[in-house]
Amino acid sequence: MREIENICAGEDPFEYSPAQLRPLQLDAARQMFDEMRPHIPILDRRARETGTDSIDDESDLIRLLLSHTTYKSYPQSFVANRQWDRLSKWLGLVSTESFEHVDAAGATDIDDWLQAMWASGYKITTSSGTGGKVSLLPKSERDMQRYDEYIRRFRGWPNPAKANRDRHFFIFGPIEGAYTGVISAAFARDHFARPDSVHVLIDEPLKIAKVSQSAAFREKLKAGTATPDEIATMEAEGAVQAAKSAARIDEMVADIFRLRQEPQYIMGMSAQIYDLVLRARAQNIGDGEFHPETIVSHGGGTKHFKLPADYGEQIVKFFGDVIWSTGYGMTEMTWLSNQCPAGNHHLPPSILPLILDESGENMIEPHDGIVTGRFAFVDLLTDIRWGGMISGDKVTADLAGNCPCGHGGVVLHSIGRFESDTDDKIQCSGTIDAYIRGAVVE
Repeated sequence: MREIENICAGEDPFEYSPAQLRPLQLDAARQMFDEMRPHIPILDRRARETGTDSIDDESDLIRLLLSHTTYKSYPQSFVANRQWDRLSKWLGLVSTESFEHVDAAGATDIDDWLQAMWASGYKITTSSGTGGKVSLLPKSERDMQRYDEYIRRFRGWPNPAKANRDRHFFIFGPIEGAYTGVISAAFARDHFARPDSVHVLIDEPLKIAKVSQSAAFREKLKAGTATPDEIATMEAEGAVQAAKSAARIDEMVADIFRLRQEPQYIMGMSAQIYDLVLRARAQNIGDGEFHPETIVSHGGGTKHFKLPADYGEQIVKFFGDVIWSTGYGMTEMTWLSNQCPAGNHHLPPSILPLILDESGENMIEPHDGIVTGRFAFVDLLTDIRWGGMISGDKVTADLAGNCPCGHGGVVLHSIGRFESDTDDKIQCSGTIDAYIRGAVVE
């Protein structure tokens, strides 16, 4: 793993030859498995069940990959019934660490439990929770430092912006909380924002319990099981928050337009940034009026918003020749993939890609050149959890690293989902969930 760490420490680690790097990545994955297996119960059990005692080639790795559902496989009853000791025991199944000594007895919700973990030195991060249940990722201080390094070094790759704390900073969301997206925003603020010009839409921490509650309510609405009282309560709370956010958005947008000839850092969901474009048009603000050192970072898809098919092109046209910071990744990745000027995403050297069939059981053959399938990988920078995972994404990748932009590394040409994709499409997911259910009740 040391060789991969040294490559990541280089001036531009994304400029690598896939053919030359792959043997080093496989060696690093082999070392990671040997070191972590004795300490991660779910990895050891997976290895025993599949008869995998060593990693001789990539096919051995496939049998050891965890489903992307693994980190949300805890029973929801542990949260609902405040069984924090059992939730901590579950977390220890997917980590090299044991968390049962963390005192969370007084926690009233999952946010209190997370706070207790962080106070004990364990940086448990989460997914967004918009689906109703968050993934819980055990991370160490070293994991967080590595992610912080990525944010600092590669905004705007292949010509990264200088982290001089000299930009007006705007984030259309919260900047405190355990959600990975919020952590990313906080790191960006620390490295790029003028201390006297930080503008945040929501000035309170993101509460995972609240996000999960809202997601659960949406599911009730779809199923027709929400009561009139529940609907009235959620509508009233939503109206108050919407009014508060609308006023704050107006203030932030006015400042962005006023300061557009000075360097800024603007972060938000794609729908929020597209709304900013529409507001500019309504005020007769022309395209390309922003300072060239402005950084624009948006993503997260369209979610439930109905945006035009060319919303991305409209955003690019409006901001003009600025620094774009767009990447592909997920909560489970330490470093993300940077988007190049040709619109493709370049994987970092810390990610060993494995392109599988829809079931997640077999590699697409021949596993060379351009291949399309389910994206799986081993993250070689994880510190206290196994980095092998099967995602729910369908990608077309060039494993030879050919990209019109001329830069190196494995390239992802397209990223999407399988049309009929569900979590149980990945054959290993049910087996892994069964392991965990058995272990947490033992």
